[in-house]
Amino acid sequence: MNTNPGIGASRKNERPAELPALTSLRGLAAVAVVLFHSSFLAFNYAGGGPPWIWSRGYLAVDLFFFLSGFVLTHVYHSHFAKERSWQAISKFLWARFCRVYPASVFATAVFVLAFTIGRLPFPAGVSVKEQLIAALLLMQVPWLDTIVINSPSWSISAEFYGYLLFPLIVPAICRMRGRIAAVLGAALLLEIMIDHMIFSHDQQNWGWGAMFRVLPEFTAGIFAYRSYSERLLRKIWEKDVTLVGVVAMIVATCFAGVSDGPIVILLLALLLASVCNSGRMAGILNARPLRWLGDVSYSVYIFQALPLMVAVGISGVLVEHGLGGWKFEMLAASLAIGGGVLVHRCIDLPVRAALRRLPDRVASLTIPYRDAATIATPKLIDHLEIRRGQRSSGS
Repeated sequence: MNTNPGIGASRKNERPAELPALTSLRGLAAVAVVLFHSSFLAFNYAGGGPPWIWSRGYLAVDLFFFLSGFVLTHVYHSHFAKERSWQAISKFLWARFCRVYPASVFATAVFVLAFTIGRLPFPAGVSVKEQLIAALLLMQVPWLDTIVINSPSWSISAEFYGYLLFPLIVPAICRMRGRIAAVLGAALLLEIMIDHMIFSHDQQNWGWGAMFRVLPEFTAGIFAYRSYSERLLRKIWEKDVTLVGVVAMIVATCFAGVSDGPIVILLLALLLASVCNSGRMAGILNARPLRWLGDVSYSVYIFQALPLMVAVGISGVLVEHGLGGWKFEMLAASLAIGGGVLVHRCIDLPVRAALRRLPDRVASLTIPYRDAATIATPKLIDHLEIRRGQRSSGS
């Protein structure tokens, strides 16, 4: 079997190198999603014009799925190539839970509070209990037809199935022969493109449509990492002209009215051109402000619905004071990003750190009892042997 030498070659205790360009790319994708939502809100509630520049911003979510599969493979591929025990898998899933759950459950709690005090009307005919359980368990997809509580969490719910499959998929993809991997990867990209050409993005945000959107793209990110690790076409990907050209093609196809399918494939090309770039564009992507934006991107994305609802609630007042149209759009986006930054600093980081320390603390609490049992057991056996000897001599 022709095993890829670039995958699984890292040392046991060596941490994978950081990929700062992808952190920045994730931040830009989160901003694109927020601007997409705020532009439609400006059009519907604040006298704004029809969305134009950000009308395809929803496709940035697809970039998230590519990035997730790619980055997780970068971090964990050598780990699962050597060990796929239940203990290793549980550690991986716990790490992912710690990463996605704190900000998500906080957003859910704020939504429930808003519904409880009557600030948000709950749709008629929708089960509050069902919605709450699905939100707390991150099981909105594919089981709910309507997602009321924090709708952006649909993507996290669907992606969690990718996490469950990840320990099984990664070793299989990394050990494939080169030609088989190339054929399967190309077929997967073709399926992704056709899926986006046939179905609208609204049909892919809930139910099984979301699963058919997320899992193939998550897996395509794994294939992309294999290509990256084998340095395929690296001399092309690392050039500034390639990155600029890919960005130009994405912008042109968005404005030309091309269907979503080809644009999504270009987003995967954008990922590879960004992570491989070794020219001047690398300095821009590695800039500290963009990296910071990537660090807070998850909280911005998962919490955005609430600040945007606040903006809609005061849209009438804002329009009266001349803050309609694009001004409202920028204000709403600023509220969403600012709210996400606060959630990141005050909720996500501290709770995530506490959750990651939890297994070690539980283990440290059980060690004294295990040590006591280890010491006490031989003493108990000796005591029983002495009692047994005494009884035998007495008889």
